[in-house]
Amino acid sequence: MKIKSVKTFLADGGFRPWTFVRVETDNGLIGWGDCTDWGGAKPVAAMIEALEPYVVGEDPLNTDYIWEKLASRNMRHLSGVAHKAMAGIDIACWDIRGKYWNAPVWQLLGGKFRDTIPLYWTHFGWSRVRFPEVVGKKPLTNKEQILEMCEEAKNFGFAGVKTNTEVLKALGYDIPSIDPVFPYKNEGMLLRGYRELYQTIRQGLGPDIGIALDVTFSYKLGAAKKLASVIADYGPMWLECETTNPDALKEVRNASSTPVCIGESLFGAGQYKPFFERYAMDIVMPDVAWNGITETRRIVQLAKQYDIMFAPHNCHSPLTTFVCTHLCANTPNFYLMEFDYDDVPWRDEMLTYPIEFQNGQIIVPDRPGFGVDINEEALKKHPAKEYTTK
Repeated sequence: MKIKSVKTFLADGGFRPWTFVRVETDNGLIGWGDCTDWGGAKPVAAMIEALEPYVVGEDPLNTDYIWEKLASRNMRHLSGVAHKAMAGIDIACWDIRGKYWNAPVWQLLGGKFRDTIPLYWTHFGWSRVRFPEVVGKKPLTNKEQILEMCEEAKNFGFAGVKTNTEVLKALGYDIPSIDPVFPYKNEGMLLRGYRELYQTIRQGLGPDIGIALDVTFSYKLGAAKKLASVIADYGPMWLECETTNPDALKEVRNASSTPVCIGESLFGAGQYKPFFERYAMDIVMPDVAWNGITETRRIVQLAKQYDIMFAPHNCHSPLTTFVCTHLCANTPNFYLMEFDYDDVPWRDEMLTYPIEFQNGQIIVPDRPGFGVDINEEALKKHPAKEYTTK
């Protein structure tokens, strides 16, 4: 069996363009991958087109070999768009592996530790502040609505929620735009806002549901340490404050009892290793749509050696939700999986099988591959706004 073609399909994901990869073999098997990039689909699609000649003619079952071959071809510009394109191809090849052996991917990875995957509601309030019309929800404008969302989270069965700075607007705070030169601007007001936000959500959720805060790259060392201390009294699930400096992150982790989680902006096990060696994080969050199944598995296995838990970055397409489900089922040091509860109304139209839930958890599918394909007719109905392939 050989790879016959690699094609990219772009679809409208509402607040991000979805980027799907379709790998077809000469015996008719088709695998689907996802390498969605919020920053823009066109560069990723172009990169996949450039990589196609290097994988056509290869056996898709040789996923390790294909990953290393593509990595060597991109050695001078690894990370970023190159890793994204490699991941899409890798995920599609794993889908083919499962279909070829008539087995779910979790079984090919070595079996499963769990039949259902516990979830946390990501972007809790964010999309209702920024894109309410896209996700079909009322705009989030006040504290009472935040408390109503907490009731939704409890009724669904989420184990946690993750919120961010945008939601402070619903509490009446005037949020400044991110300034990379003066990151401490309005620091006092923001810290008061985070305290009130945590108080509000903890009031609504009660004591047992986790609350994470994601501030991406917005906070440098000093401000991140203060923020970790401010939220420590409210039982935070974690603080997500991205950095490429493991020593700085260790300072943040040591500043308070607040657990630290990062990883969505790192590429390959080699970039994670310095963070693990310094015990700079409690939970690692690699992005499967950047690292593929092949490299993400290496990352989480390495994390296990350092007693670090795994919570995948999963805010792309519903296909990535299936991909992460298989990886989480197989991973012993798994913690929680991210899930966009507020999403576009046509999310399930894109899939041949819907995501199945049980008591707020995703049921791990037993179907071959990832247990789902992309509905190509639905792709035509929801073309990407930014860029549409030929």
